[in-house]
Amino acid sequence: MADIQNILSIDVESWVHFYDDALRLDRNLSSADRKFLDSNYSCLAIEQILKLLKKYNQKATFFVVAEIYDWYPEAIEAIIEAGHEIGYHTQSHPILYNSEILANELKQSADFIKRFKPAGFRAPNIYITRPAMSLLVQHGFTYSSSTYGDYMIQSIDGVAEIPVSAIPFWSNRKKDLLLPQNLSIKMLFQQMPFGSGLFIALFGSKISYFINHVNKKNKPAILFIHPWQMYQTKTIRGFSFVTKILRQNPLCLPYTINILNSVEELLKKHNFTSFKHYYEQQRVLE
Repeated sequence: MADIQNILSIDVESWVHFYDDALRLDRNLSSADRKFLDSNYSCLAIEQILKLLKKYNQKATFFVVAEIYDWYPEAIEAIIEAGHEIGYHTQSHPILYNSEILANELKQSADFIKRFKPAGFRAPNIYITRPAMSLLVQHGFTYSSSTYGDYMIQSIDGVAEIPVSAIPFWSNRKKDLLLPQNLSIKMLFQQMPFGSGLFIALFGSKISYFINHVNKKNKPAILFIHPWQMYQTKTIRGFSFVTKILRQNPLCLPYTINILNSVEELLKKHNFTSFKHYYEQQRVLE
């Protein structure tokens, strides 16, 4: 079992992005305002994550919100220097309800895309529609991990879609992915998305059971986490924030649980690598 490589990804976004999304706030703040509120948090969190991965000799894909590169370019460059993969997580983390939103984000991220030439894309809130796929191809992306599902690689308009790990409650004969395939109450009645940061918060290191379940089928588990789940600010831990989430978006409540110890246990028990390294070995995405 220990020889099976799994895929770990970190969605690099600020606690400020999470705060707005969790409370469903209008995006009235400028990027400069968000950087001021972030107050070097993202830079320090990335540094700690890199140290943690180095400690256990693990690799990962970092799907970066590109405005964080605008704020702290040296922090994102450090990810590459440490041997990890850089992916793209939009410019400012809006939900991509339509392709026009993505087109605008891609335009704003021109410098980031030119610098890193990311092959991989992760949609905020794991929410993507089919028209977005052709836009990704036009900007040089070869794969996306913006759905939940049982392990498979499915080409959608030229993009290899690789779902975040979920275990279906019953056999699904429909093999075609229907987009969007995001976390919702309806989806939770159909499958358990154990690869999501939310379920890692709920189950902690017991997620190992599901990783092993998938590995027994000779398949990788695909997981994602966020910096603000491991290195939390007082705002996210605060009673006021938790109370607001309970009223406005209770599905996000588990995201307030600190998962640092659980992630460290998973790094001890399992082998992880990046999407790029895994599929270079498999020679699937060439």
